[in-house]
Amino acid sequence: MNVEGPPEFLLDAFADPNTVREVVRGILHTIFFMRFFPSIQPTTRDCIGLELAYVPDSAIETLIDQRATSLARQLDAERSSGGGGRGQITVQFFEKKRRKTGWFGGDDEVCWESWTIKITVAEPKTESDRAKVRKATETTLHSTIMKIITYVNSHRDHIPPITESNANPFPYRIYIGSPPSHHQQSLSSQQKAAAAAAGVGARVDAVAGGWAKKMGIY
Repeated sequence: MNVEGPPEFLLDAFADPNTVREVVRGILHTIFFMRFFPSIQPTTRDCIGLELAYVPDSAIETLIDQRATSLARQLDAERSSGGGGRGQITVQFFEKKRRKTGWFGGDDEVCWESWTIKITVAEPKTESDRAKVRKATETTLHSTIMKIITYVNSHRDHIPPITESNANPFPYRIYIGSPPSHHQQSLSSQQKAAAAAAGVGARVDAVAGGWAKKMGIY
């Protein structure tokens, strides 16, 4: 865990080319399940032999599917070109704080928690190798899920106040590779809108999620 700035939790994932998307999706859904604050009826799905919690929210499911698919394609392209079978995906959660100074005013989005998943993809050549990789995938996934639960249980004080229960109070983003620097993320909401209107660029934010007293963690 990062001890400077917002907490950053590091996780490992292991898979073969056929299961990397499913493994990444399972881990991401577990993280969001722990950070989905409105009251929901959770669901579970099988992921490499494990029953994992999934957040029944269309925005979250769509974003997770998109990012997991993009990462799997990126890793496949790198392997095809002779590159290594390693990748990274990061989830960050933000709180909105009123901007008190500056020309634009508005809100700043301040990161209060970050999760980084480092993925290793193996390419088994024989049936024996495939069985070993499958076992290692299951073992690593189980260990990673338990780490997420342990981190959530033991690190609570940094979570910002939750001011509403019917909607997600915290924006989030999922990055393939390393996330932008703090400086790049520090633009206020009005600055982002002005930049988009000027054609400089636009960022797509997914806002959803939260979680209200599940599994006795809070």
